[in-house]
Amino acid sequence: MRTLNISLPLKAFSAQSEFEFIVTVDGATVAQTGRVRAEALPLLDKLGDVCIATVPLQALSWHAVTFPDGVTPASSRMRKVLEGLLEDKLLDDTSLLHFVLPPIFQPGRVQWVAACERRWLAMAVQGLEAAKRPVARVVPEWGPPEVRRRLHVTGTLDAPQLVICGDSGVGMVPLSTEVLEGLVSTDNDNDVSAEPALVNLASQILQRPVSSLSQAERMVQVIASAWDLSKRLQMRNLIDRGKVEWLRAPRWRFARWAAIAVLCVNVLGLNTLAWMAQYQLSDKHEAMQKILTNSFPSLRVVVDVPVQMAREVRLLEQASGAPGAADLDVMLGTLSRVLPAGQSLKGMDYASGQLRLSGLELTTKEASELSIGLQWHGYSATRDGISWLMQPTSAASGNL
Repeated sequence: MRTLNISLPLKAFSAQSEFEFIVTVDGATVAQTGRVRAEALPLLDKLGDVCIATVPLQALSWHAVTFPDGVTPASSRMRKVLEGLLEDKLLDDTSLLHFVLPPIFQPGRVQWVAACERRWLAMAVQGLEAAKRPVARVVPEWGPPEVRRRLHVTGTLDAPQLVICGDSGVGMVPLSTEVLEGLVSTDNDNDVSAEPALVNLASQILQRPVSSLSQAERMVQVIASAWDLSKRLQMRNLIDRGKVEWLRAPRWRFARWAAIAVLCVNVLGLNTLAWMAQYQLSDKHEAMQKILTNSFPSLRVVVDVPVQMAREVRLLEQASGAPGAADLDVMLGTLSRVLPAGQSLKGMDYASGQLRLSGLELTTKEASELSIGLQWHGYSATRDGISWLMQPTSAASGNL
């Protein structure tokens, strides 16, 4: 599974915008890095691949708030509650901002809320979607603020910057000896890292080893973030991420494989059952053909086993003089046993195993009794106009 992580530029999206990106395999191994325009970004065409976007630190602000009881993320009052809580903390007009709630919402407790310019984020994500690189999630480059302070030196040798991520928020200030020493001296357990080109500078200021952390390595780390800054973001032509997230998100990887496995097992099982049923049917058909050809060796071509078997048996009966169900005397004998008392025939016509009877005047009950009685002896009786048609129920008898 591959993951494409795109770093959003600070300027508004345009056709000339360039994006820094990394492509990772299984969320850990960096396979590709670069900086290109949206249409030149790598394409993800395999099931399970996912594309995410990273919001740079400068485009995002973090605010600690305590939500009142009775307010939920789905509440229609949530926007107004947020604007009221953050009105004194924000310099921009709140109507122009996009707010992101914490992944786990806990009213009555202090929690962090992210805010950024709505139009800037919407244009960036929509631009990527127009370039056929739709993002499944949008994650922050730094944050949320942590209880354990974390320091990172970035920028260039001429203009180094210090990222501070701690319990008071997330921010960036110009790097200076006084600032860095003051922050580190207050807590010796600070996690300090730096861009590879700035590791020596940070180590000289601190007089201690500083871990190296490149931009690509940082982008790999944020892939595991639980935040999604694109939730509730209003954009035209925005795909419904909730319906397709399970196809791309890494956390649904095992569920996807399980669903595919169940589908494959069911298809294989159905095909196996169909093959077994076809095999059994073919086996029975071959057994019937063997019985027919063994019983009547003179048959060269087998078309319909039951019909041919009935015809050959009837020919044997005729040759041996044994009475058959389609013989006139047998049919009349059977009719005499089931014909209601007081009924007499005015006429009859026999041909090819079919006996047409006329002159019967039967009530509904008598007609039903006649039909049931004949069926019991292996004959059918159907009304044909003013007459009755009697014939053996065997399909072969009618073909004699």
